[in-house]
Amino acid sequence: VLMNTKSETSDLKWTIFSQDKSEVFGRCSTEEPENTCSPPGINVDFIMTSYWEEVSGLDEENNSVRTFQICQIESSSSQWLRSGFIQRRSASQVYVELRFTMMECSSRSTHHRSCKETFNLYYYQADSNEATATYPPWMENPYTKVDTVAADFLLRKGGERKFNVKTLRLGPLTKRGFYLAFQSQGACMALLSVRGSCVEHAALQGPRPRPPKLFCGEDGQWVGQPTTSCACLPGYEPAEMQTR
Repeated sequence: VLMNTKSETSDLKWTIFSQDKSEVFGRCSTEEPENTCSPPGINVDFIMTSYWEEVSGLDEENNSVRTFQICQIESSSSQWLRSGFIQRRSASQVYVELRFTMMECSSRSTHHRSCKETFNLYYYQADSNEATATYPPWMENPYTKVDTVAADFLLRKGGERKFNVKTLRLGPLTKRGFYLAFQSQGACMALLSVRGSCVEHAALQGPRPRPPKLFCGEDGQWVGQPTTSCACLPGYEPAEMQTR
């Protein structure tokens, strides 16, 4: 595993960029039982804002976790969130698992025409930790767009509160590392965890590897090896799009 925000207990300190200089704040109500501001499985007291904000809470196993929240109340301006620098090691492709919740537009008390129920995932490759608050420019190209991510389950007033799990593929990766970037343009959502793993025929190097895991792709097929690392297994070598 290259990264796993669920295992982090201290501040992630990811970079946040807002193209809207007039932030609008909306406090979640804890008095109404149908309140859908808090993401399912995460117990946290926070203020939903029109830009990305890092908060601390407890997951379904009562473990402390770091999450990011955003709720664009009256604006669909571009709001960006960028991870720290992630070493790719020998991986030429990476599978990224996202766990998130998304509020249904019609359930929002301040519904507006530009409300969205999707967000965009990008990545940016680099040979060193070179990104700053203004570089690279916050736009597609230099960032590479992976996909527009839609929720299978939406939070509705009085409805079941479920989180979404999406696995997306990044690559080919050619530089020493990369950043992940998330763009919201009118969404009200919580990014619960982000995890990156390597492609098949690669294995974790180290004296204490974690238990094997498999990932299910968007096409319903298993992807990756039941391992948690990014060094080629014996008999394989890095290829342009995978190992061989």
